[in-house]
Amino acid sequence: MMSANNATRAGEPAVSSSDVSQQRQRRFRTSKPKVKTGCNNCKQRRIKCDELRPACTHCVRSKRVCNGYPPPPRAKVFEEIRIAPKPGSGGNSIPISPANDAIRPLRSQPPARRQVVARPISQREPMNRLTPPQTPIESSLMVYRPSMLPFDPREGQYFQLFRERTANELSGFFDSSFWTRSVLQECHSEEAIRHSVVALGALYKTLEKMSESPPSSPAAVTDVTDNAARHGEVAFKHYSLALNSIINSTSPDQASQRMSLMATVLLACFDSFIGDHKHAIVQIQSGLRLLETLRAHRRNSFLPKPEEPVEQDLVQMFTRLAIQAKSYDMAFHFPQPFVIRLTPQNNENSPSPSSDGGSPASTTESQIPEQFHTLIEARLAWDTLCDRMMRFTENMFTYTTAMSPMGVLPHSLKQYGTGFAEKLAAWSRAFEPILASRSTPAKSSQEKTAIAVLKMNQIMGEILFYMTFSDTELQFDAHLPQFKNIVNLAMEVVGDEERRAAAKRCPNPLFCHHQPTHPDIFGGQYSAKHIKPSFSADLGIVPPLFVAATKCRDPTTRRQAIQLLRSSSRREGMWDSELAARIGMWIMDIEEEEDSTDDFGRPTTSSTDMGRLSVDSPGNRSASSPFSDDVPLGPGGNARWGSRRDSTATSTYGKRTIPEEKRVMVRSVEFDLRERIATLSCGTRGLIPGMLDPRTRNTTIRW
Repeated sequence: MMSANNATRAGEPAVSSSDVSQQRQRRFRTSKPKVKTGCNNCKQRRIKCDELRPACTHCVRSKRVCNGYPPPPRAKVFEEIRIAPKPGSGGNSIPISPANDAIRPLRSQPPARRQVVARPISQREPMNRLTPPQTPIESSLMVYRPSMLPFDPREGQYFQLFRERTANELSGFFDSSFWTRSVLQECHSEEAIRHSVVALGALYKTLEKMSESPPSSPAAVTDVTDNAARHGEVAFKHYSLALNSIINSTSPDQASQRMSLMATVLLACFDSFIGDHKHAIVQIQSGLRLLETLRAHRRNSFLPKPEEPVEQDLVQMFTRLAIQAKSYDMAFHFPQPFVIRLTPQNNENSPSPSSDGGSPASTTESQIPEQFHTLIEARLAWDTLCDRMMRFTENMFTYTTAMSPMGVLPHSLKQYGTGFAEKLAAWSRAFEPILASRSTPAKSSQEKTAIAVLKMNQIMGEILFYMTFSDTELQFDAHLPQFKNIVNLAMEVVGDEERRAAAKRCPNPLFCHHQPTHPDIFGGQYSAKHIKPSFSADLGIVPPLFVAATKCRDPTTRRQAIQLLRSSSRREGMWDSELAARIGMWIMDIEEEEDSTDDFGRPTTSSTDMGRLSVDSPGNRSASSPFSDDVPLGPGGNARWGSRRDSTATSTYGKRTIPEEKRVMVRSVEFDLRERIATLSCGTRGLIPGMLDPRTRNTTIRW
């Protein structure tokens, strides 16, 4: 009997194996993912759409009206979002052994049973991390079972947004484990932190909706709840809930006080985000008092090592917030009670003048190495040095009399700050290899930007520290090369950001509808029209550019600084770029108001418009301009620069020296960023408060 596998049916021809394979190839079709994001016309015509905005290529060629694209698929938001809690927060550990017989750290397992276990998502470093986390991760990491966060679907959406985008935005140009790890871990156990995270996520969503750029294709379905007003309501609701959680937490233990410190950071960032700088300063003041109280308790406990009472990344956040608030106070001279004090206000414990700068920022101090090996090492060293310089000047002002000029220390006290001159020079030498490496191809855009930003802030800090002992504005002219370096570095930062934004928002330049909103001081070679408004909890380019706009009297450099401030709506902590630019314009108007209209093309009256900033066009740009066509692109990729190679290049406006009797300094600024109004006052540097000042000017600006 024949086998069924070998027999053929009667009357049927034999089929070879090659014919069978050909039939199978013809029968099956390669499966490819379906594309659902094309325009409606292309979907009806069943052709592939290239998805260009405002109209795709097929619609343009066929002279059809491109009637829009369907909305992108909405990410699934579950009622319970899982994220690994912090070590020791009470979360259950996942047993590592196959038998699930014990909960042990990896290094406690015998070698035969040790396995490679992936860390939870919240504890993984992002793929593009440029610097190591500020708080080292312990080598004895355990794997923890993710706990469930009590979020409804709407709150979960904001938490997800915070985790994926807001935390990175708040970190600024530097990676921060505080935002990407510590805050997320605390959400499992602290109600105030959970509400603060949701509030910041919702607030970031309002900025995202407000910065959506037309033209865009109409969406097929409109979500009435997806607008800036609704997201703002959620933000303020959870901000209030976070405040109530802090007030209701009356436990005096260290864990509760640590939670209050962390919540203070988040709420201060919220206040800065919405423009309520006074409440942000109050939050920072309360946090500094609590941190100093915890330090005092630790000192009085006679522990063998004077370590910090909380983890290092939280101390670093308060150090940076204190520097930020102190720089704001030094620039705008706030009245009481909005004056930040970095040193304890107990006069009995006030240190005597010394070259070490008074009480340190923390209980330990490290020496500056000969060369920084990582960017984060340089950043931490600069934070410590900057904080110590600010504490030093604060202590020095306690020894001055009421008859001393505002913001100026007597020259006789300069001898006590000689130690900082050596430390500033040592930091600059140690940072030079990193600064020189920013243009290498191996550097990513974020790391290159972070290097430039850190150097800008170091240059600014050095200028302001030396000028604290000077009672004349003329001595700022000696720092013109430093001002030019600040502007050149800012051009790299903004130019790189503009290039990335243009590639993302307008991949086809032929269909770009974005127009520059301000005149171009760079002679048509530079404009930033694609950058969206942004907010960061960390300082960046705004404070250094503000110093250049108000203290540099070189016409070209000053105007470049003002345009870079206006290139985008930036808010870096409490620093707002538009307010800083308008103050710089007002000071420039006062100091140059008697110059000839033939040179500047403007009337000699005080004004806050920007028309005078555009004196060259691409057609009549002079060959002596530092931004001529033959100048190569800088490391930023988009910004043209030339004064770094030749700092003595002839200015477009010619060399004009503003005499001492025309120079002024900002004496006070009262403003409301939410109402977009500011009252400004300026006067003579080195004048004792209360004396008659003929250079006093006051104005109110709105924008």
